Amino acid sequence: MTAFYRGQSLLGLMLSIALSAFLLLVIVQFYSHTQRQNQRILLQLQLQTELQRAIQTMAKDLRRAGFRALSPKVSENNFALFELDENGTSLAIYPNESAVENSCVLFFYDLDGNGCLGSTNRQCIKGEQNMTSEVGRELFGYRKKGDLLESRTYGNKANNKCKRAECQSYLRAPACQDLGWSKMLDEDLYQINKLQFDWLENTQDYKGVVISLSGQFKHQPEIQYETSIVVPLLNQPILNQATLNQVSQ
Repeated sequence: MTAFYRGQSLLGLMLSIALSAFLLLVIVQFYSHTQRQNQRILLQLQLQTELQRAIQTMAKDLRRAGFRALSPKVSENNFALFELDENGTSLAIYPNESAVENSCVLFFYDLDGNGCLGSTNRQCIKGEQNMTSEVGRELFGYRKKGDLLESRTYGNKANNKCKRAECQSYLRAPACQDLGWSKMLDEDLYQINKLQFDWLENTQDYKGVVISLSGQFKHQPEIQYETSIVVPLLNQPILNQATLNQVSQ
C-alpha cells in the first residue's frame, strides 16, 4: 500500500513562525532585563564600596583626633599652640560654603607618635613659636565642597614657624575655605549629596561624632547610597555646649 504524507499548510507554517518569533522576543527581552538588573546591582555595589571606603577613612582619622604621644626625647611639646582652648580641644565642626551646616571638620593628632605636632629632632617649641617642621601632615580635615568630598592636605602650605594665634587658625572656621584640599572621589563619576558631622550627645557631654554621608552616580542619579557611622572621641577632653560655643567663636 502506498503511503501518502500531507505537508504543513501555509497557515500552520505562519503560526509556527509567529510563535517562534514571539518566544525569541520574550527570551531577548528577559535577557536584556536581566543584564540591566545585573548592571544596576554592580553599579550600586560600586557606589556603596566607594562611599563606605570614604566614611571608614574619615572615621579612622577622627578616632585618633587629639592623640598626643609621650616621648622622653621631647623636653616640651607644642600641642598647646594648636589647641583651641585651655581644655585641650583639638577638634571642631563648622559649616562650609553656603553655610551648609556641620559639613566641615578640622582636627589634629600626633601621626608619627614623636611627642609633638610635626617632625622634630628635639625642640618642639621656643617661647610662643613652633619649632617643628612638616606641621601640615598632622593637621587633618574633611569637607563637602559643592558636589565633592575633600580631605585636607596642607603639605608644606602650613607655616612651621607659626605662633599661637596662627597655629590655632588651622583649626578655625576660615580654614574650611582655605587652599590645601584634595578630592577623595572621582568627580566625573560621583556626586556627594550630603556630608554632615554631628556631635553625639551623652547626657550633658559630647562623647563622639556621627558622620552622615550620601551620594550618587553623577550621570545615573537614580543609583544612590546613604550611610552613617558613630565615631567615639577617645583623646578629647570632656566637651559640653559651653566648650563648643567657645571653640566656634
